[in-house]
Amino acid sequence: MLAIWVGKLVAWLLRLRGHDATSFPGKIALRFSPNLLRRFGRQLERVIIVTGTNGKTTTTSLLASMISQKENIITNHKGANLIQGIVSACLRESSWTGRIRAKTAVLEVDEATFPLIADSLPVVVIVVTNVFRDQLDRYGELDTTVEKLFSAIRKTQACLVLNGDDPLCRHLGLRASRKTFYYGMDRATAKVSARKQMRDGQFCLQCGHELSYEGFWYGQLGLYRCPACDFVRPHPEFLGTYRGHTLTLAEDLVPELELTLPVQGLYNAYNVLAAVSAARVLGLWADPIHAGLASYSPPAGRMQSFDVGVPVTLNLIKNPTGCDSVIETVTSDPRRKWVVIGINDLAADGRDVSWLWDADFEQLAEDEHVERIITSGLRAHDMALRLKYAGIDTNKIGVIEQMDDAMDKAVSEATAAQSAVYVLSTYTLLHPAVHTLSEKVRNDESQTLAYRTSVS
Repeated sequence: MLAIWVGKLVAWLLRLRGHDATSFPGKIALRFSPNLLRRFGRQLERVIIVTGTNGKTTTTSLLASMISQKENIITNHKGANLIQGIVSACLRESSWTGRIRAKTAVLEVDEATFPLIADSLPVVVIVVTNVFRDQLDRYGELDTTVEKLFSAIRKTQACLVLNGDDPLCRHLGLRASRKTFYYGMDRATAKVSARKQMRDGQFCLQCGHELSYEGFWYGQLGLYRCPACDFVRPHPEFLGTYRGHTLTLAEDLVPELELTLPVQGLYNAYNVLAAVSAARVLGLWADPIHAGLASYSPPAGRMQSFDVGVPVTLNLIKNPTGCDSVIETVTSDPRRKWVVIGINDLAADGRDVSWLWDADFEQLAEDEHVERIITSGLRAHDMALRLKYAGIDTNKIGVIEQMDDAMDKAVSEATAAQSAVYVLSTYTLLHPAVHTLSEKVRNDESQTLAYRTSVS
């Protein structure tokens, strides 16, 4: 009981000071009761876990939006995906006596954390979005991540919803020996890519032979097969056809579902497909799915838009494959644009920033609509050097180490030229950037209101 009181009091004090209270209350509560998550878990009827390298936060938020059309849920959709974040989400939906006000939880869980909590919760569905190389200093190589996910899955009786276009997810499904649903894109939309892109998981985990591909979507997601054994891309139970702003979901013996995408980019189409597939496995159909997409609001820093006189789009980058996908979205925008890239190397970002050399920043060099790129953060100079070697004109590259100053410069210059601004940042710069841009929006709205009042 004391742990509940302390945790809720800490959350109340944090919110009073304008903080989200998404993680710290759980951290404090766990000091008083290390088994608090298990106690919460005993009150829940079902838990849906979303894990994987990229897209966890967006997929969790989308799925939570759909399920919440039918019932009250617990969710950590803002991305606090460690144990303390999950406990904080439970505290938020509990009374002062610790009684939870929901029977269902939709939880984003960090890949390394998942094995630690898998047997503390009644997990019924596990969604794995993808497995890419990420923060080598924390997660290790890909096979280590796959083993962590498998060890967590083995502790549950849950069915799986897996990205069938990812050979590493396919390998997980084959090893798990349980009810598994695959989602994937229509093979007609795969492309033979001539670009230099990071291809993780290029070798068959069944026999070690190099995989053969007919085409790719991005990263190692594609039409794969092993020429040395029977390992092959599965036929997806949930098949998506991506057409820029829409996604068509096809299932056997079920009418097609035409979905309007609330987020940009192919990688986000995969996130929508993952969420909708999980919703279908849970028994939801058209109405709550459409309503969930319509009411969806992007989590902080996931293609989040701000109107500060010019349009600003903020997005997290943290590994080569995710970064490539974000850059592709930037370069597909035909508007003139300024780009701010903020790179830190704190613990939450990953100390090793060598991944910058694997990401395809060359895309920016080929985009004639990029007017200028400002690098920022603790590793601003490393990022500027990477851009130089990507073939970007050094006259287009600027270094402003303070992120706020970098964004101010970009917004000011873009306003004069009526250009768009894209801000790409690692994790520890992301939330300060959200705060700064939100303040700019509020200040602009206040000035507009003051002007209208004076005129009237």
